[in-house]
Amino acid sequence: MKRRDFLITASGAALMAIVNPAFGASSANKNQKTLIVIELAGGNDGLNTFIPYKDSNYLRLRPTLGIKDGIPVTSTVAFHPALKDLKPILDSNRLAIVQNVSYPNPNLSHFRSKDIWQSARPQGATDTGWLARYLESANSKAAEAVFLGEEYPLALTGDKGDRFLQLSLGLGVKSKGNLGQAIQAQYQIPQSNPIAETVRRTVLESEDAIKQLSKDLNQRIANNGYAPTPIGRQFALLGRLLESNPKVLYMAIGGWDTHTRQAPNQKRLLEQLGSGLAALNRDIKARGMDKNVLIMVQSEFGRRPAQNGNGGTDHGTAGPVILLGDVRGGFYGGDPKLDSLVNNNLPVVVDFRSIYSEILSKWENVDPKGVLGQDFANVGFL
Repeated sequence: MKRRDFLITASGAALMAIVNPAFGASSANKNQKTLIVIELAGGNDGLNTFIPYKDSNYLRLRPTLGIKDGIPVTSTVAFHPALKDLKPILDSNRLAIVQNVSYPNPNLSHFRSKDIWQSARPQGATDTGWLARYLESANSKAAEAVFLGEEYPLALTGDKGDRFLQLSLGLGVKSKGNLGQAIQAQYQIPQSNPIAETVRRTVLESEDAIKQLSKDLNQRIANNGYAPTPIGRQFALLGRLLESNPKVLYMAIGGWDTHTRQAPNQKRLLEQLGSGLAALNRDIKARGMDKNVLIMVQSEFGRRPAQNGNGGTDHGTAGPVILLGDVRGGFYGGDPKLDSLVNNNLPVVVDFRSIYSEILSKWENVDPKGVLGQDFANVGFL
């Protein structure tokens, strides 16, 4: 089978498993633990997400960009007002925030830093992802991990370029015009070649599945309070995907590279992130899965502490990682050290691989050294 044929068939299988979990999960385990990774692509500004509102250096470095109406949640930290939906989750001890996270000698290139975070290899080759290495060590099947989005992540790329399932609602968009109609007409003609016929049937089944999935998502949005926005629908789809009992779900949200107009752009994104996480948390709890799902939200780097001259911030080093689920709630990693900057950037306190290591050892119950190549001290959120 050609790779293109395989990808089409695999996408169809993913859709069938979502619409009808029994399709790809005949031995579904209701006690299966699922890790959801949400990537904030572009480099989220942690200082305006979790605000060190008692530190006088904060407004000194950000005289116009600093947030003055944050929601205090500790004696030193306030949430961005757009994250109001997360405060009840923090109060219920289902939210942990690890601050000052990065790796030694941070790289400020989007592409290189993404590769480092997704491979968990700050030095050397980054040809396989940390999640793929874990999944392959557990002999996981292709349908046990799903990427939701367009640009397939290194994190789920295994040895020899092997991939797990990818799902994009864009797969169901039909081409318009005469050419599109001609292409669609071809799928109505049975094929004598068995592989071609398998692909044809998969495409037709996928289209039907997407139609059903859209109806399901609209109902889920209405029932669980997901926002009727593109990002809200992505979160609703994560909730739907959980019904197939996967080991890993991975979703990317773009737009976090806020060199200009950061205040309105980050506010809009944080509102959608906060409401999406809150809706997903409600969905998870309503189905009795609150001890079975762990959500991790990360970004490839933070932003510089000082605002720039364009109403934004430039690429920085350390930033926060959010963990939602059956965790020891609270803040870890200490407050940002705004009085001890290193080359005008935040000093790194927590190596991101310590977070991965704790997830692997305490959540997935595997030896993290086999995945990460060395031992790392636990942070303490699990």
